[in-house]
Amino acid sequence: MKKTLALAAILSVIVLAAGVASALDENRFGLFYDQAATIDEIDITANSQQLLYLVLINPVSDFGSVQIVGGFECSIVPATGDVLLGVTFPLDALNVYGSADNMMVGYAQGLPVASGGGTTLATLSVLTMGNNPEGYCLQPASPASYPNTMGYLDLGNSETLHVYALPVSGSYDRHVFTFGDYTVDEVRKFGDVKLLYR
Repeated sequence: MKKTLALAAILSVIVLAAGVASALDENRFGLFYDQAATIDEIDITANSQQLLYLVLINPVSDFGSVQIVGGFECSIVPATGDVLLGVTFPLDALNVYGSADNMMVGYAQGLPVASGGGTTLATLSVLTMGNNPEGYCLQPASPASYPNTMGYLDLGNSETLHVYALPVSGSYDRHVFTFGDYTVDEVRKFGDVKLLYR
């Protein structure tokens, strides 16, 4: 009986943790090197022009899974030395603030959410000075519709709803994208240290 209770307690903790993890992954904005939202750091040539994709991941509102996005707002802080050259959108859109680094965007028609849970909101053209561990951050637009928040519009229901969003990093102060392959470097360095003690 004790084993059954212990097993039930462990399973309930696992289920609860899985539910919390999935909730934490909802309504995230990220910058990626690909539209599939899988590459968040990459080694590149210095002084080159690159494309980055602003992607909305797993959009969920009070009405459930979001099917259509009406617009979004956020700002992008590039790594020191990098320059945002321009921005394009997947549909006709109005960017109220008119810049690539500070955006309040309304689409002319609803943007359907991709079936995989990641939808490209914008494509940014950037001039990068090369690999830089400082990375790119996502922050609220200035001024934001709601102070100190990023967000998007859920158009899929009878009522338009503003939905709050967070960066994939979990914080406005932590970068979401980096030119340079620093994660692999750190893993390799740790492996080199382990080899010293074998």
